Amino acid sequence: MRAENFRREASANSPVLARVNPGSTLRGTPAGGGWVSATLEGWIWSASVRSTSQGVFDLRVISAGGENLRETPNGNIAARVAEGTYLEEISRDANWIRVRREGRIWAASLELVEEPTAPAAAPSQPEATDSAATLDRAALAHAASLLRVPEGDTTATLQANTSVRVLARSGEWVRVRTEGWVRESDLRPSVEGLLEGVSGAEVRARPEEYQGKLIQWTLQYLATQEADELRSEIPEGDLYMLARGPLPEAGFVYVTLSREQLAEVERLSPLTQLVVIGRVLVARSRYLGNPILELVDMAVRQQ
Repeated sequence: MRAENFRREASANSPVLARVNPGSTLRGTPAGGGWVSATLEGWIWSASVRSTSQGVFDLRVISAGGENLRETPNGNIAARVAEGTYLEEISRDANWIRVRREGRIWAASLELVEEPTAPAAAPSQPEATDSAATLDRAALAHAASLLRVPEGDTTATLQANTSVRVLARSGEWVRVRTEGWVRESDLRPSVEGLLEGVSGAEVRARPEEYQGKLIQWTLQYLATQEADELRSEIPEGDLYMLARGPLPEAGFVYVTLSREQLAEVERLSPLTQLVVIGRVLVARSRYLGNPILELVDMAVRQQ
């Protein structure tokens, strides 16, 4: 394969999770529309990640500018994982952590590599009766509790016949992952202190209450613009995101961007809807009265 972006979703507007190097090998299946659903796996330096409890993910990349993902501890570099990317932990070896992340990659940048053929079984060995059998896929024999850690608190109850993927085994315990859909209205933020459901009008009306707080808003991207004297709270000449919202409000929000975030935002089409987590830098700007956020994370809302 050639160097290519590894994205969260099958869209050129989706956030880039990693930049995969030429020659790296990924396991994947066609996802339609010219995309492949792929698994990126390798080793990352432990000091460059921090423990998290973000859904199925255990780790988050905290190294400024991202961190290398290697084929083996201190081995060849397979990819560069972006700062802020969430990862699943598989195992550890001293200061190295084996991690995994699923995402989407453009199919035209890949070439098919045949997997090595398994040695033919000796005539005395019984022939396999089900070539689809695999140890990393299973289904629940009966309803079972899903625990955060062995002997820990129950996080969900899975029904009989629920399909799961086996990630690791430890004694009598098996770490699994399953996927499904829930209504967005049934979710709450998993980050401590993240505010949701706050209107732009509330932030402007009570600036001292919201200054410096993390907030989640749905915004409509309009353009990237250069700061001028009317946006004096943003360094003059810096580029920022101009957005409408928080939706369904008709106001405007300015969102400051890092260099990496700017490159990603500039790929967006005008009027794209985004779910944004940002820190309130200014609740009400001096001249125009609009909130100014520092972008922490964003996701494109598919229409």
